[in-house]
Amino acid sequence: MPNRITHDILAEIVEIAADAVICMDAFQRITFFNKGAETIFGWTREEIIGQRIEVLIPERYRSNHPRHVAEFGRSGVKARRMGERREIAGVRKNGEEFPAEAAISQVAQGDDVVYSVVLRDVTARKRFEQRQQFLAQAGERLASSFGSSETLNQVARLAVPTIADGCILENRVGNGFLAGAAAHINPGCEELLDEIGAAGVRITAKDHPLSSILQKPAPVLLQSHAAERLLETSANPAYLRAMKAINPHSALFLPLVAREQLIGALSLFRSKGSFDGDDLGFAEDLARLAALALDNARLHDTVRTSLRARDEMVGVVSHDLRNPVAAVKMLSNTMLRAPEWDAARMRESIQLIAQAANQMDSLIRDLLDVNRLDGGKLVISPVPVDPSELLADSLQTLRPLVEEKVISLDLQVESALPKVMADRERIQQALSNLVGNAIKFSPTGSKIVVAARGEPDDVIFSVVDKGKGIAAEQLPRVFDRYWQSSRTDRQGAGLGLAIAKGIVEAHGGRIWIESEPGQGTAASFSLPLA
Repeated sequence: MPNRITHDILAEIVEIAADAVICMDAFQRITFFNKGAETIFGWTREEIIGQRIEVLIPERYRSNHPRHVAEFGRSGVKARRMGERREIAGVRKNGEEFPAEAAISQVAQGDDVVYSVVLRDVTARKRFEQRQQFLAQAGERLASSFGSSETLNQVARLAVPTIADGCILENRVGNGFLAGAAAHINPGCEELLDEIGAAGVRITAKDHPLSSILQKPAPVLLQSHAAERLLETSANPAYLRAMKAINPHSALFLPLVAREQLIGALSLFRSKGSFDGDDLGFAEDLARLAALALDNARLHDTVRTSLRARDEMVGVVSHDLRNPVAAVKMLSNTMLRAPEWDAARMRESIQLIAQAANQMDSLIRDLLDVNRLDGGKLVISPVPVDPSELLADSLQTLRPLVEEKVISLDLQVESALPKVMADRERIQQALSNLVGNAIKFSPTGSKIVVAARGEPDDVIFSVVDKGKGIAAEQLPRVFDRYWQSSRTDRQGAGLGLAIAKGIVEAHGGRIWIESEPGQGTAASFSLPLA
């Protein structure tokens, strides 16, 4: 009775074992196939019993397998344990190959020999090892990248095709996202994904997974029908075109968090199949690496930008501040040495000193504003303002400059424009910078048009001159600090457009420049409706 119980217990253990336990006779016909083998290979016991063992072996190995078994039978070795042999491969009923480890033993039963095989599917372990190796190599690649844009591209190239068919890596910008890099196994689809970044910052709908990440930085997984969900919750034309083209079946959205701040998101797409729990863990590891690398790259960019800004500021101060300081110094020393000057000449010198002081004060204000913009400390207090009043007040102080250069100023405002949300003083500063630039570069006798027109969601303000214009290759740089179209004829520190851009964007508007050499320049910006 005890032997009988032991036999039953052992049979039950073998039956429920997760590893495949398979027995075959001397003719290599399968005689036993446990539940673990059914799970691993996909065959039922009824289907497989009586078939030769080769059906479970990849076709390229089948011709040599009988010889290996025969040699083992003649060797006199009772068993070869798992790990003593090199890694082998099995094949499932659906034709899928998988890596495996196996132990084999032989037991004589009278004149017959029974071979038993215990086989373990090591697919998960191999995938884990490969992914750990991948993450190690990815860490090295990301650590060697300099600059946030290069890092974003590196991450996108690592994600595709390792874990996904397509990928978008996005920077967080306020309550929206700006695509910084994209990749796809199909070059045509990749071009469409690239257009998402070119379209600018996207404010996603509340039902879109990226909005969920903004509320709570946690992964969002769409196991199936991802395309339908994303198309329903998106409005950006470039994003819609890309999603229609790649038609993702499954999508995974991961937050990029660094120093406890959400700095971006990693969106992964699969056209076929779904992301499983193992994929999620791997993707989270990649997202953590990406967030760390991106944060480091941003810090590197910040340091490099700060150093460049410091050098440029030193150059500006030494050049633009030196001239008025020298004028004040020269005039004041002359006045001290020549007390016999008449009142008219003395007044003229004092006026020149006042002009130099105003020039220095203006430069210092600009430098302080740039510093506030860098530190995110530019404070605005927008209130509902009538656009026509805003323009009239802004241009009042500029009329003496216009008259001095014999330029006409034409104000064109659409009737019945709605009020806009604006900090009156700051927008007047931005307008003053734009009109001031137009005055500087307009020829005598020309006309500057200052206009305002309505749009469905905002009001567009424009300053159009007939000056020499800006070359096409220089347009992308017009908002760079300290940049001027002619470095040999400095007219100011080159901060006006950069400050105007910061002021407009702080209001939630946008600013742009259109120009053609010899035809003039149009500077425009938008302000949201009240």
